[in-house]
Amino acid sequence: WEHQRIFTLRSGMATDLLIDQAWILKAVPSLPEHCQAARIRHRTDTLYLCAMALRVIGMQSGFGMLEAAYVRPMHAANIMMKNLMDCLLGALAYYFFGYYISYGEEPAMIDDNGFDWSAWFLAFSYATTTATIDSGALAGRVDFVSYLVLAVFMTGVVQPLAVHWTWGGGWLGRLGFVDFAGGAIVHGFGATSALVCAICCGPRIGRFKNYRPWSGFLRWFFMERGTAEFYRGPMTEVERKVFLPIMPTHNPVQALFGIFLLFNGFLAFNAASTNAVTGINDLLAAPASVNTVMSTASASIALYLTALLQCHAHISPVDLSTAFIGSMVSSAGCCDSVPPLFAFLTGLLAGLLALGAARLLERHMIDDPVAAVASHGLPGLLGVMSEAFFAKPSCVSKRRGLFFGGGQEAWKHLGVQLLGCLTLTAFSAASTFAIVFLIDRIIGFRCSRASELIGLDFIEHGFDDGSLATNPEKSYLQVHAVMEEQQMESLVHKYKRRHSHDGGRPVDSGTPAEAQAQALPPREPPPKVLPVSVGKCLNEDSISAKQQQKELTALQNHAKALKRDIAVIRGDVVFSQDIRRRRSHMILNSIFSFEEPARPWSFSVKQQLKRQISTP
Repeated sequence: WEHQRIFTLRSGMATDLLIDQAWILKAVPSLPEHCQAARIRHRTDTLYLCAMALRVIGMQSGFGMLEAAYVRPMHAANIMMKNLMDCLLGALAYYFFGYYISYGEEPAMIDDNGFDWSAWFLAFSYATTTATIDSGALAGRVDFVSYLVLAVFMTGVVQPLAVHWTWGGGWLGRLGFVDFAGGAIVHGFGATSALVCAICCGPRIGRFKNYRPWSGFLRWFFMERGTAEFYRGPMTEVERKVFLPIMPTHNPVQALFGIFLLFNGFLAFNAASTNAVTGINDLLAAPASVNTVMSTASASIALYLTALLQCHAHISPVDLSTAFIGSMVSSAGCCDSVPPLFAFLTGLLAGLLALGAARLLERHMIDDPVAAVASHGLPGLLGVMSEAFFAKPSCVSKRRGLFFGGGQEAWKHLGVQLLGCLTLTAFSAASTFAIVFLIDRIIGFRCSRASELIGLDFIEHGFDDGSLATNPEKSYLQVHAVMEEQQMESLVHKYKRRHSHDGGRPVDSGTPAEAQAQALPPREPPPKVLPVSVGKCLNEDSISAKQQQKELTALQNHAKALKRDIAVIRGDVVFSQDIRRRRSHMILNSIFSFEEPARPWSFSVKQQLKRQISTP
């Protein structure tokens, strides 16, 4: 039978053709002819993989609960929306691209030609976990659409390439690289990506009171545009009234409940990596689960040791979640081959590393709200490396680590493990930076300053907790964030109309938005003023055509720079003026109860000017 398969463990050791596999051969003839190709697994294995993948996907809820507890309350709905949407869009990306890149098999579009759907379901659950790590490091300050674009690329293209090199039979897998449940392929890979995202996005406003921005080439390289004052806290009196100080967590009960959900899903994460329970694979699933528990339990010891070294009289929920996830993640790379005692020691060291890495990132002013980088990065890589030291031969694995007398083969295996970790880390950093760089240049990566201060729940999703109607400072801040862009466009078009030679009618005094802005309280001037030559050009008519064109070009270039500076103040790079006009109209109507203006607000200033010029 052409679809007969001998199940192969990721460790490279094949099982014998036992009774469970023989059952498949006997069951196929009893099926209808159009269903025979679909029977490629034992029914117990199919049920096992689907149930475990369902629990792994359930980790998304744990991630969401944990992240929402660590950010300001006005961003909580945005966090849950991100975790839900990256799972849904990631499913589409992984169906059309990701699985084929990973394993070279294309899912059936219409006819079921014997495709292993249970294997696809499990592989998708692993891929979407990688993208969710980025969400934790970017919580509270990333643009919603930009994050979804990043998540789609991570789930559908980038992480599947790493899987192809290893689990998919690529060059690292052929060299002998072993990562049982994704310590480096999932967790280390995702943590490196999250670190790049956190650096490029910058810290949350008010996170570091003495923040020092990058300088020179690094400032351009990491796409940082704000000044030190931009990140240190509120810049105006209005922002001071709106600003909510950053707390380690505003809901510790919710955070700890999220940890319980993650632990439940992670037990399935490791046990499901056997890919089956028939044959002798059940002898591997049970020890993997025990090692996961032992490794996670060591987090309690790591917490007490850290508190003792730092002379703390208490253990915070934030430190508990960091050490807990770090110890748990360390079991992913070695839970199939190390004894429980060494799994405990590996988890203990991983918990200490996670807590130390969190302190190190904070010292270098890299904002990671949920310690996603610290708890997934070094612990995941440590688990993969410990497999080369503490692997012990068993009934399902013949690998022998250095501690158990592996000798020359163990040293060679250690080199391969190190090469794999370095390669995956470098590839994750480079690919993530390229994606973030393109997103930032095209649509903008970080949300606006007004959005971060008012709340992403309202700006991105239209959810108002009632504070916008009762807090005039929030209304003031939102309106001026909308008006600044329109005033800049009006300045450029007025200059063009003033020096045009077609003899048309003068430009209208302003748009309804600008008229309304005049009634608002005065606002501080923008960070830059027009150059002297541009100001002179605006006031003098007797200038040669060549000089006019030169000054117009200078004004346009300066307008772009001014827009970028104001985008820094708002933290926003506008990617769709039409959408933004509609959003401005909706927000202004909700705040000031405007009547519908004569001209559609979806039209830009340029379109309105064209309409005025063409009118007889």
